[in-house]
Amino acid sequence: MTAKLKGYTLAQRNLAYTIRRKAIANYPWQETYPEQQLAALNRITSPMFFIKHQRQLANGQISQALSDYSDDNYARRANHVTRRNNGR
Repeated sequence: MTAKLKGYTLAQRNLAYTIRRKAIANYPWQETYPEQQLAALNRITSPMFFIKHQRQLANGQISQALSDYSDDNYARRANHVTRRNNGR
């Protein structure tokens, strides 16, 4: 099941839906574990992921896009925790 995109503007969500549709249309990719990557793409609810990683997704670099997304989220969360703990 494909997750509904949340937040941002309607135009950004529509662009993200288009990018996701195009990326999924190229399935199966020449990547390791394409089923897991397809499931991960379907779970993502952030339109910015698809917009930010549009070039990678179009070039079939699904695992790299997912890895970059995971790294960005980790860094963002770590920064939030660090700022929160230093503010106490």
